[in-house]
Amino acid sequence: MTATDLPSLDQDLHAETAGAKATTLARLAAAGLPVPAGIVVPVDHPDERLPAAVAEILARCPAPHGLIARSSAVAEDGATTSFAGLYTSRISPAHPQALLDAVRAVRASAHHPTATAYSQARGVTAPPRMAVLVQPALRPTCSGVLAADVTDGRCTRWRIEAVRGLAEPLVSGTQTGETHTLSQGHHATVRTAVQETMQLPGTPCELDKPPGEWVSLDPAGSVQAKIRTSDAGVLHLYTPVPLAERPVLTPEARERLLATAATAATALGLQHIDVEWAIDSHGKFHLVQARPLTAPLTDHTAGQAAADDDQILHGIAAAPGRGTGPTVHTGADDITSRVLLCHALGPETVPALLTGPAAVVATTGGELSHTAIITRELGIPCVTNVTTALTALTPGTIVEVDGGAGTVRPAPAIPTQRTEPDSGQLGATAVLARTLEQPPPGDGRAATLLWYDPNGPTPEPSILGPGSPHPVGVLFPGHAPDPVTVPAGYRPIRLPGLGTLLWPQDAPPPPIEIAVLGPDRQILYRRTVSQ
Repeated sequence: MTATDLPSLDQDLHAETAGAKATTLARLAAAGLPVPAGIVVPVDHPDERLPAAVAEILARCPAPHGLIARSSAVAEDGATTSFAGLYTSRISPAHPQALLDAVRAVRASAHHPTATAYSQARGVTAPPRMAVLVQPALRPTCSGVLAADVTDGRCTRWRIEAVRGLAEPLVSGTQTGETHTLSQGHHATVRTAVQETMQLPGTPCELDKPPGEWVSLDPAGSVQAKIRTSDAGVLHLYTPVPLAERPVLTPEARERLLATAATAATALGLQHIDVEWAIDSHGKFHLVQARPLTAPLTDHTAGQAAADDDQILHGIAAAPGRGTGPTVHTGADDITSRVLLCHALGPETVPALLTGPAAVVATTGGELSHTAIITRELGIPCVTNVTTALTALTPGTIVEVDGGAGTVRPAPAIPTQRTEPDSGQLGATAVLARTLEQPPPGDGRAATLLWYDPNGPTPEPSILGPGSPHPVGVLFPGHAPDPVTVPAGYRPIRLPGLGTLLWPQDAPPPPIEIAVLGPDRQILYRRTVSQ
């Protein structure tokens, strides 16, 4: 490799320069898994040299359907912080200026206010550093997301969401995909979905065609789709009837996908994995992203009422827990402790999630959309695909959202802890922190919860208590491994949607409210939890 060559996915990459996404894909490619080729614009590549980098990419990457510039930040795709959907990815025609604009847009997204607020809420203190991964745009027959628990080289509990064409409408929450699910002790189930439109990257000739014209979806030209519109290198097509009548993902393809995902998890040393995938017109699988599953899949529970109860709205259980409050729509001035109603659970809703809503209800989308992943990371109950939510619920209606059962029901009143205004007092609140402050803070908090970092040393509970005016516990978030033995004097407490808490046995029960503080000790995020 010369000094001017950009690194590629067939080389040994490092997250500090190539970012997490590209480095992970390079590891999977080295393990023999089906990863599309790609070239990386490194983290510290000078802006004035980007035109030359773009020229090199265009010379090295055949791209009949254009290219896609994808974020590969150093901090994304972590064990507890996904940054799912918060950074930009952009499909671009294979033209110098268009690709240059796409690369610059991806780099700029590292400093987007939403990503910055998410970093603060999740305790990420390192400055944002962004590499850009550029790959030929795939033209898939179907694509989607798989999340799975992997044991002894097999996917033992999993959920797959699939759509025809590109997965962008699925991960952005604007479409609800066909779902395939296997829970512990159950048989696999399939839930079909209506998909009226699909998206595909287009050739220059196809992108020049007006709405109403037709394009071929397979090499033989046997399946044609009518153009609805086209924009930014992407064709928006009406789903052809022959495709709409078939399953998106066949049982045979599903088994191949599960086997591929299990192999990827083994290669990465993961027991819980989140994979984005695609299948092209030749039936070939492609892994386009793989990362740790940052929060457990929802344990879907049975509702408390019959499905024909016309007062209860049903959807997809996307994030566990229950939240009660008055309903508000996206854009409301005050969302804290209220139930947020929205259309698609897309990245634009993340700022609202960081203000501490009681729960979220979306009219479309599924459990594996990017922002649904973030609701699970933040411990916010969420139900998606409640198609009538915006018409059946007027603003101010008090409802209870059950994110484990996938239901929204009328509630007689707001729970006491949610009627109090957020005054900033911490007398009944446990503060979540990365490190213990010395001397201990005198802000009146009820407790401190030390966040367990899977990539750092395990906190030693014996040194937590001395000198502290309040109890100190350790929170093992999401799928972080539970301690093998519980230290003397501590007991484990399961917090649904958050993880496992090690709590002193001689202390009062832990507070039911957790908060994250900012640098000036303002409350960035506040959440009521159940035990």
